[in-house]
Amino acid sequence: MKKLLFSFIFLLVAEIVVSQTDTLYLQKNKKIACKIMEINESEIKYKWAGNIDGPIYFIDKASVIKYALSNGFTERLVPDELSIENEHKEILGNRQVIKISPFSAAFSHVSFAYESVIKVGMNIDVEAGYINSEINKDVSNMFRTGLNNSTHNSGVFIKPGIKFFLGEDFSIKGLKYAHPLKGRYVKLDLAISYINFQDLSMVYYSQNNYLYSGVQTVRTVYSNLNTVAYGGFVNYGRQFILGNILTLDYYAGVGFTGQTETYSNPDFFTNPFGTGNQQYYYGNERNYTSNYHGFIRVPALGLSFTAGFRVGYIIPQKESRQKKVVAE
Repeated sequence: MKKLLFSFIFLLVAEIVVSQTDTLYLQKNKKIACKIMEINESEIKYKWAGNIDGPIYFIDKASVIKYALSNGFTERLVPDELSIENEHKEILGNRQVIKISPFSAAFSHVSFAYESVIKVGMNIDVEAGYINSEINKDVSNMFRTGLNNSTHNSGVFIKPGIKFFLGEDFSIKGLKYAHPLKGRYVKLDLAISYINFQDLSMVYYSQNNYLYSGVQTVRTVYSNLNTVAYGGFVNYGRQFILGNILTLDYYAGVGFTGQTETYSNPDFFTNPFGTGNQQYYYGNERNYTSNYHGFIRVPALGLSFTAGFRVGYIIPQKESRQKKVVAE
């Protein structure tokens, strides 16, 4: 009998406590049993249900879906669409982007990039491209890539980098990143670019033979060229989020690169008529390549420049299988 009476009293007390408890409904089906003390424009003040005499806690109003009072009143909190705090709230969990350079084909290459958040304020950004003079022959013919009479060139480049998003030199209570993919940044890049130039030609003729017989003897020497440039860059850029779906990103940078070259014909620069004869060719065909597509290199100095304009698609995060909180 005593046990039954004790159980009845316990249930009665529990019911009284529950009946006096308010509830906050948060994202991802989280609930807080509490006693709401105050609701203002930006936050909700409450005490834990199990410790009514304890300290007052604060929670951002934008993170609360709805609240229910002990008297049965409930209210769903609709976020302000024009609020800066709510600007990218629905995609805060989407932290990966696939990007393209929309104008790259005009310069005889195509490039893609992938960006992912490592932690807030620091992202990994990797760009890779395929080079081929056949993509835009008009541009390739107009602007030879450092070698005037190469009929065709192809190659690849890759630029792995780390982005550091820039904060402000002041702080305001409650100030947060709008989104970890958005803002001004400094990017540190490594870069390597490989290009194969095909059918380079060097035209030689015999000057001595021409002087005595009036007949010019001509010989053409051919070779392919493999060239690699490598180095690092410091970039400054800015990235925007468009419609919570796309990103728009532009940057410019400066750095230093080295250069190597290998000719398939070791006699490409050897005059077959000997040192006393002249040679004729269209420009200096030694490796003075400047356009490595991932960057521009000043051949004599190694000083290099890079820039980019990219449009990206924000990869949606996989939806949680948990059921959403439904307003009562």
